[in-house]
Amino acid sequence: MKKILLLALTLLLSCSSGPKLSRSKPMPRVYNHEAMSHMINGAIEDLLGQPKNALVSYHQASEIDTTSPGIYLAIAENYFILDETSSAIRMAKKVQSLDPHNLAALELIAASYEKQRRFREAMQAYEEIVRLSPGDLESIYNLTTLQVINRHPEKAYASYKKMVESGLEDPDYRLRIGNLLLQNRALTQATAIYEEVHRTFPDYQPGYLALAAVAKQQKDTTAAIDWYRKALEQNNRFDDARAEMKNLLESGKRYDEAIAIYQGLVARDSTNLTDKLQLGQYYFIKGDTAAAYSWLSQVVQQHAKSERAHLALGALHHFNRDTTAEKILYEETLQRNPGFLEVRQRLRDLYVNEKKWDQAIDLYKALQDNDSTYVGARVTIANLLMQKGDTLQALQTAEALNQSHADDWRAPFTLARMHLVKAQHAKARPLFDKVVELRSDLPGLWTLRGVNFLQMDSLKLAADNFSRALQLFPEEPEINYYVGLILSRQRKTNEAIPFYEKALKTEPQSMQTMLALSAAYDEVRNPERAEQLYKIMVKQRPDLAVVLNNYAYHLAVRKIRLQEALDLSLKAIQLEPDNGAYLDTVGWIYFQMGELERAREYIERSFKLRDDSAEVAEHLGDVYEKLGMIDEARSFWLKSLQLDESRTEAKEKYRKATQ
Repeated sequence: MKKILLLALTLLLSCSSGPKLSRSKPMPRVYNHEAMSHMINGAIEDLLGQPKNALVSYHQASEIDTTSPGIYLAIAENYFILDETSSAIRMAKKVQSLDPHNLAALELIAASYEKQRRFREAMQAYEEIVRLSPGDLESIYNLTTLQVINRHPEKAYASYKKMVESGLEDPDYRLRIGNLLLQNRALTQATAIYEEVHRTFPDYQPGYLALAAVAKQQKDTTAAIDWYRKALEQNNRFDDARAEMKNLLESGKRYDEAIAIYQGLVARDSTNLTDKLQLGQYYFIKGDTAAAYSWLSQVVQQHAKSERAHLALGALHHFNRDTTAEKILYEETLQRNPGFLEVRQRLRDLYVNEKKWDQAIDLYKALQDNDSTYVGARVTIANLLMQKGDTLQALQTAEALNQSHADDWRAPFTLARMHLVKAQHAKARPLFDKVVELRSDLPGLWTLRGVNFLQMDSLKLAADNFSRALQLFPEEPEINYYVGLILSRQRKTNEAIPFYEKALKTEPQSMQTMLALSAAYDEVRNPERAEQLYKIMVKQRPDLAVVLNNYAYHLAVRKIRLQEALDLSLKAIQLEPDNGAYLDTVGWIYFQMGELERAREYIERSFKLRDDSAEVAEHLGDVYEKLGMIDEARSFWLKSLQLDESRTEAKEKYRKATQ
């Protein structure tokens, strides 16, 4: 909207102090030089991006020359920039009083009304603009949109026709008007525009999509599907139409119709493998397995060099649990097409499921000396050896690969991961360092490197690792989770919570994040938020022992709904009867319920399994105190402090017991 006034021609044309002259009698204009000077100053301020300063100069010019439309237009434009639209309108109307045909003033008035959401007045302004400049496509377009907004669909359609007559060829702009009409429920006019676009541009996919959208709005699914079908008959590469049609057919379970449509598409283009595979899938979904087998077998013969065709037939065998047929297919396929890597992977997985390790390994020995598959094949062999239980051979294979291909990140990563699994963290450390040096762009590598540090009990190194990772991947949920975990271990729970929350926002179903976050909220005494998380977890995983136990302990600590807590905790130890933490929870609930002998039984069992737990030791001391066994209580409180000297409550209990 803003037009910078050039310091020569524009200023001379706009700062006149005399009446407007007729073209038939040209006469030299007389300019007020003082007003011109202020205009120049204002133009400079405009160029410097200082509209408020520019306004001062332009107003000074207007006080000297009250007859110049250009001065008032400059003032109006600056008010518009400053979002003072009422003042902009007032000044632009002053321009109109001096120059009724000034289009710039009318455009400014229209734009200001739009900013104020006074769409009726904006429409009226554009009507005048179009009257003065009937061939201006942009103005007609703006008028059309405003007519739609003001619920004048007939006028909008008439304006649209005027745009087309004036040379609007771009189908995108035409559809935009139709879409706006459709959004405002003007179906008749929207449909007319869509049909015209479709006729004029038959190879334009959005035209078909728009007509299908009208049909869907009218709840005519059959008509919508028909438009998608017509689109694909026109151009089989219209992927959006294919996806929309597929969605409607499948959501409505219209499989007979789907089969008929895809039979037609295949008949029109016998080279389109995607449509052929989709037809086979519809045979299967419908329940006609024989037809699916017959059809996909034909497709495999017709497209023998396509891996997708073989995989589709293999998937059909897989869904029908015909593992033998699936294996035979993949074995025969690999004999003819050894470069089909995904087929090889599927066959490998079948062998692994049957514990046929040597056959799985042999699949990749055939690739281990090829340049393009050298590293990948040897990585797979090493991993298969590890799964087989041949750890020594797996490590030797990975070490040899790392020596020959240390600059390929997969080589040191494979060896590092094996050392991590074997708890050989010192050996894994330099390898993970190398891996993140080679591929710092993969967040999962940073995560495993940090996990290795955590298992080395090196909290500082882990913190440094995840701090660097967070700078690279600030939105990565796993990274945020581990940053929170480290802060929790550093007893900075309030600082940890935002990182857990961020991780959970990205992955709202993450059980490990919800467990950590609920525990953090318990620690900072926000039981309401913790309760929300526990309820979500129990609903999602009612069979997960750790969830049941943690929720039970949460209730027990709060001394509320103890029977519910007991039911949860007993279910947890049914799932994991030798879990010391869960036994402690059951005992602590019995303690809260006053059933001291049962509490003693469970917590003593817990301590036998977890004699390094300061919390269990303190709980056992509490039970002994209630049972009158003061010496035993004092002994276990001391044990608790020896394990964790920061336990203030245990410290106070022990102090009182020794007085």
